[in-house]
Amino acid sequence: MLRQAFAGLLVATSLSVAHATTLSPVIEAAELNALVQQQAVKVVDIRGDAKAFAKAHISASVQIPYGKFRGPAENPGKLPALSALAAVLGAAGLEPTDAVVVAHEGKNSSDFGAAARVYWTLKSVGFQNLAVLNGGVKAYQSAGFAMASGVPQITATQPTLQFDNRWYASTADVQAETANKGFRLLDARPADFFNGKAWHAVASKPGALPGADNFSFDAFFAPKSPFLKSQGDVVSLVKANGLDTANTISYCNTGHWAATNWFVLSEVAQVPNVKLYAESMVEWSNADQPMQNVPSALEFAVLKTKKWFNGLTN
Repeated sequence: MLRQAFAGLLVATSLSVAHATTLSPVIEAAELNALVQQQAVKVVDIRGDAKAFAKAHISASVQIPYGKFRGPAENPGKLPALSALAAVLGAAGLEPTDAVVVAHEGKNSSDFGAAARVYWTLKSVGFQNLAVLNGGVKAYQSAGFAMASGVPQITATQPTLQFDNRWYASTADVQAETANKGFRLLDARPADFFNGKAWHAVASKPGALPGADNFSFDAFFAPKSPFLKSQGDVVSLVKANGLDTANTISYCNTGHWAATNWFVLSEVAQVPNVKLYAESMVEWSNADQPMQNVPSALEFAVLKTKKWFNGLTN
């Protein structure tokens, strides 16, 4: 009992004290473990399962489900209200001065986008010392590092947030860029989405932004791997595909996959002036904006029938 109480005190202390440490955008499990032992970071666990979190989580973690950083069902990529986000972060005991590591589950390459989107959100509201755990909670646990259990004791804060739009492109911004062509529009989705063969459930139709190029987010991961490739390999890939030019707007369906491309270009490869179109094709298509690669009415009807049939047989 005394040991449990002491462990709880350590967790509470680690969540209430912010130590100075400088994080690189991507952190490996071993690096994080060392910082956890030093009580030098706070970990934001974005898994949505409260029972799974209570059963096993990284020490110094607070749980904030990914959905708290997202918009409503009809527009998932929409930014949450700043007041709502401040309340969520405050309840988790976070302040913009904290060193924060974002930990997703680590299921696959797509799951990485959740961590990248949370990283982008936190950076946009004033957090300056951030990292994403490569491979997520699964990688940390698989590496054999001790996991904590129970629900951490948290001292709530009242963070002051201010949104910085340096890394954000709104629908109005994208409208201007499709006319002015001052920014490259980079579609992070797999090719079927870009080519109008697949679409998000709440998008009005398939297609892509006018004049956009396509580079699928999963190219930055080894096949069927949840781990982002090494910085050297990522930078080489960026250069080899001509993605290292300044002024890019990254988009997808709801700003999830696009967050990975934004993260890789902006934070890992240090490409200047990369923005995220958070609301992406769901908002764009539902606003009836011009699009390329849109199927004909007959083609769309056939695609919808196939999608419905596959839903029955899967």
